[in-house]
Amino acid sequence: MTNVCHGKHILKANRLSTYQIGTCFYTDISHFLRLPESVNIGASILFELRAQDVQLIDLRGIKDVTDFFLVATCESEAQMQAILNELRKEFKANKLPSVGVEYKEGVRWAVFDAGLDLMVHLFEEEKRNEISLDRLYADGTVETLDENDFVKKTSKKKSSEDELV
Repeated sequence: MTNVCHGKHILKANRLSTYQIGTCFYTDISHFLRLPESVNIGASILFELRAQDVQLIDLRGIKDVTDFFLVATCESEAQMQAILNELRKEFKANKLPSVGVEYKEGVRWAVFDAGLDLMVHLFEEEKRNEISLDRLYADGTVETLDENDFVKKTSKKKSSEDELV
């Protein structure tokens, strides 16, 4: 087993190319190794709060405004607001920069600006199709993200105190 230190995580690799991060096991850790912490946290929040069609647009060396866009579809403004609130909370808790939020009720598009690393764009489906950031920034690398790369699956064990008497 080989240990590799990456930021706050210790990665353990075995002969079968399975990697352990904390108590979770992964076969592909490329996202953990090449993305800044802000992108990993942002993507995790999007998946945990059920955003859909999550894409990462890599703009490094192409645009000076930010290195990455995370783009996701929300089903409602309430979901959009919940994601924005969680992003603010988690970035503050992890001492990551947060420049601000652009959100106006009824516009169906919101932006969480984390500075030079990341901007998170949240859309309702119709507005996302209209704006088409993935086509607008097609000179960058556009990748549809997989939830399994960012959210650890846990199974709750039933304890004796959960049982009905």
